[in-house]
Amino acid sequence: MAEVYYSPFLVGASVLVAIMAAFTCLRLTSGLRNLSVTRRKVRIAQASIALGGGIWSMHFIGMLAVTLPFVVTYDPLLTLASMLLAILITGCGLLLLHFGERNNIRILLAGTLTGIGIAAMHYTGMAAISANCIVSYQPFGIALSVLISIAASTLAMWLAYSNRSILRTAIGSVVLGLAVSAMHYAAMLNTTFIQATDLVAQPVPSLDPQVLAISVTLTAFVICGLFLLLAMPMEQPSVAAPVQAPDGATPTAAPADETTRARAPGLALSRAGTAAPPARNRIPYEKEGTMRFMSTDRILAIESDGHYTRIRTDDDALFCPWSLSRIEKSPPAEKFLKTHRRYLVNPAHINGLRKVGDQLFCYVGKATELEVPVSRARAKDLRNLLGV
Repeated sequence: MAEVYYSPFLVGASVLVAIMAAFTCLRLTSGLRNLSVTRRKVRIAQASIALGGGIWSMHFIGMLAVTLPFVVTYDPLLTLASMLLAILITGCGLLLLHFGERNNIRILLAGTLTGIGIAAMHYTGMAAISANCIVSYQPFGIALSVLISIAASTLAMWLAYSNRSILRTAIGSVVLGLAVSAMHYAAMLNTTFIQATDLVAQPVPSLDPQVLAISVTLTAFVICGLFLLLAMPMEQPSVAAPVQAPDGATPTAAPADETTRARAPGLALSRAGTAAPPARNRIPYEKEGTMRFMSTDRILAIESDGHYTRIRTDDDALFCPWSLSRIEKSPPAEKFLKTHRRYLVNPAHINGLRKVGDQLFCYVGKATELEVPVSRARAKDLRNLLGV
């Protein structure tokens, strides 16, 4: 059995690249609910390439960190297939999270798919090894590496998507990057390389380690560049929002200063484009590139979504550019009751209460009842308001 040595510098570099790739992916997928379906698909494709390429880079940086007593080359087709496999499977996991209602089941499925993608990439990359040796795997090592990959990927997805703040994204990125690295090195610890002195080499095309090193370096460089760009805080674009015109008239774009006033608490634009008196009963939302305003009477609940919120009605979940804390400080907040750190509820639409163990839920809406959690600290206020 051939002795295996690792370069500590390259091992550290592989872990760092995995974490940066995970952060790049999660930042690219932040705020997708405000985009059209086409743009959302493009962003998911970009995120899949970043994450899949990062997993691939981490694996081969880890392989370059290994020193074996014989020359190792790689089959070009299997090497390419390992990257495409990682991109495809992780992309399917991201699609699950960003199309349809996100819940714990979807997060579990996305984490499982991502974990399988990481493991599939690793063993496909290992199959690409062309050398005068026999590579063998211990069944326990395979099972352990796949289990680590799925469990850690699911935890990372839950951390990143349960609350899309920059801190939770960063924590989820570290967990996901460590998941990729832990899977790789756990699998390598249970892999043996036996030099076969009587093996006759076949003249097959192979990828030289230097060419592989250059390819991995370029991929890692792109990921690092994206990481540095996306690590900066994202700001809302200051594009002038079109003003809603009367029926039959042509909508016009509002000047920049008026658009700013339209985003301020309690202000609306009149048809003439001038600031109207404070709208105490309306909250802004965006739809089809247009800033609009909704009466608080129609709103069932307002749900926090990172730095923004979603307005829940009987028909839709609409993007609102205001944060939950900003809404709480605005005049329309007097129409709502805070039942949870992530929810404001319109008491006029509450239809019922349900207790599951120590957790209380309230139901709002008619067409499709929305289940909203009620924290222990808020339960007494809600019961007093409802008289129960």
